[in-house]
Amino acid sequence: MNRLKDNLFKLSKISDTDCGVTRISYTPTYLKGRELVKIFMQEAGLKIKVDPVGNLIGRWEGQYPDKSVIAMGSHIDTVPNGGRFDGAVGVLGAIEVVRTLKEIDYHPIHPIEVISFINEEGSVSVDIGGVFGSRAMLGLININKDLEEELVKIDLNKEDIINSYRDPKQFKCYLEVHIEQGNVLEKNHIPIGIVTGIVGSWRFLGKIKGVASHAGTTPMNQRDDALLKSLPVVKYVNEIAKQIDKNMVGTVGALIVKPGVTNVIPGEVILKLEFRSTNKVYLEKANAMLNDKMTLQGSVLKTVSKADPVLLDNKLQNLIKQICEKKGIKYNKMSSFAGHDSRETAKKIPSALIFIPSQGGISHSPKEFTSDDDINNGVSVLLEIIKQLDSI
Repeated sequence: MNRLKDNLFKLSKISDTDCGVTRISYTPTYLKGRELVKIFMQEAGLKIKVDPVGNLIGRWEGQYPDKSVIAMGSHIDTVPNGGRFDGAVGVLGAIEVVRTLKEIDYHPIHPIEVISFINEEGSVSVDIGGVFGSRAMLGLININKDLEEELVKIDLNKEDIINSYRDPKQFKCYLEVHIEQGNVLEKNHIPIGIVTGIVGSWRFLGKIKGVASHAGTTPMNQRDDALLKSLPVVKYVNEIAKQIDKNMVGTVGALIVKPGVTNVIPGEVILKLEFRSTNKVYLEKANAMLNDKMTLQGSVLKTVSKADPVLLDNKLQNLIKQICEKKGIKYNKMSSFAGHDSRETAKKIPSALIFIPSQGGISHSPKEFTSDDDINNGVSVLLEIIKQLDSI
């Protein structure tokens, strides 16, 4: 697996920052990274396609191209100053599976695809939401006027989304290997996590209005400071999550203060926030509570995206379990509190997510690390799943 290790390293060097990896979708750096992955796919003998929204697809036709597709993959975009394993392991590991199968002269019955979905992280500066590529491919995006306005900023339009759609009946399944991004596996010395379900993530923009005025000449008792008005909302997001469920999380990840200069009282603040839960009812309750709070103070809450929680395919979970037992690899059944493309694919096609350990549970950080042995375990399990599914 030295080839996979080398490829991960090469891809990590394509970054806008020296500290960690910054490869944001739709940027020149991302496109450069995607070109490198294209080369890796071509070296594996895959037929390459980029769909209208930017998903990279490598296809091995197999003996019967009309049969349903066995798909695998993940994403190569990152958060700012992220790690080199998040997503990339799933894409490059899938390519390695194809290369290994070809080297042992394997001839698949089904078409096999490796997919690198675009904008999984949702780190782009426009409000199109995360897991964008997988949602577009499976018809899970609600196209409205607000979205169309955002798409223009990255040279896309609604037709690009429509034309990226693929009938879910084309697919037999989707498989994804991903680092855990938590410490359950490492803490318990378990090499493989079999994910049973993936958390839902609802993202919002909060807009809080004040009155911009001179910071020197406006007395303190005559100010309508939008930033001060935003602080109770930030606190309330945390309180909502704690009140509703012990496993729910709520986060305000960014504040945009306008006009954003020292000598002007803030006239508007935009909050970027999300709630995550494995229970859709809890997400609905959090949404209602926050909306009520903001309405009372004359503020506005706008929905950016609603990715609902899902359960993953039972049959695929059992197959992974059987393969691990045959190989003598310890495994753990677990939920994922990070969102993944497999959450979206699972809404339309049978999907499985395989976790491998993250050292210290650290992710979205330059310190993110997963050992070669752990990566090799995940890829070897993926290879066996492909072979078994292809024979059914």
